[in-house]
Amino acid sequence: MDTEFHYYMMYLVAAKAGFGAGEAGKIAYASQYVDDNSLILEIDKDQASAYRNYISQTMNILKPKSTLFRIYPLFHFIPGDPVSTTAFRKDGKMHWLNTTPRSENARKIMDAACATGDLYRLGVACHSYADTWAHQNFVGYCDGFNALASPLSHVVPNIGHADAQHNPDWPALVWRDTRLLEERRDNKALFLEAAQHLLHRLAKFADPALTDRGLGEKTAALLDDLAAAIGERDQKNAYVEERIARYRELSCQSGYGATELPVYDDDQWLAEALHEEVRGLRDQDDDTLSRWDPLTDVYTWANREEYQQTDWYRFQEAVKDHQNTAWDIVSATNLKGLQLPEL
Repeated sequence: MDTEFHYYMMYLVAAKAGFGAGEAGKIAYASQYVDDNSLILEIDKDQASAYRNYISQTMNILKPKSTLFRIYPLFHFIPGDPVSTTAFRKDGKMHWLNTTPRSENARKIMDAACATGDLYRLGVACHSYADTWAHQNFVGYCDGFNALASPLSHVVPNIGHADAQHNPDWPALVWRDTRLLEERRDNKALFLEAAQHLLHRLAKFADPALTDRGLGEKTAALLDDLAAAIGERDQKNAYVEERIARYRELSCQSGYGATELPVYDDDQWLAEALHEEVRGLRDQDDDTLSRWDPLTDVYTWANREEYQQTDWYRFQEAVKDHQNTAWDIVSATNLKGLQLPEL
């Protein structure tokens, strides 16, 4: 999934669940920022207020094994049920790291986030939970299990859904995963199912007294609205801006916070928390040229007295907590005793 689900649709799910516009906005931003938090920063280096964040995404899939393995299976490819019917393949293979929708591990990670009551933890967990639908049948590791018959198979490492490119992430795309017995993948149907299950978990958290009838009404309304907003099949993702406009129109309705959702800005939280001194090319751009730039940008807190109350800092702490919790959960199940070859 990309920004279209993790931010825009995630906001609508959280708002429909019962969170106010401000709270739903934090959940949605944290959900999407998991994908944009790809650079380790040293802030106020060598001072009492020094801080170092963890990354939750890497744009370089050639990173060392230890880096990839901390990020992908814990934030984007939660290991699920290797014998799930959704994972049946033509070659009969299975993998203990295979991602499957709404797996027990994913539910435990979501439950742990809900138990904290922290909106940033909720956003991070919602990202990884939603990705169990989009990233199903891929593993967050370099393995031939991920390989598809495509021109990229021989030039791109088989990490995650690299061979499938953007196919798993576009909400209006129908495509075929030729490894599976059931090849057809209707992303719209999968994304709506993810939205439904996210709503159920968030609504019970937002309003423990919510009745089954009330939840059913919320679910029906959300799915109808999202289905209409996603619209017809879009094989080239050409109408993404039109869909985003429809999500933002929905956010203005009373059932979704009655406040127009801002366009996503991946610099917002960082800019509010930090002063950034760019030296050479901007490190935050994280493109190929920036990675080769020998000069390192300098970061300091915008307000050293209150930095721990900023959205960026609280998100970074949520990333660390999510990592620790997710690792404890999956290491006791799918990773228990597993020996993986070095990349």
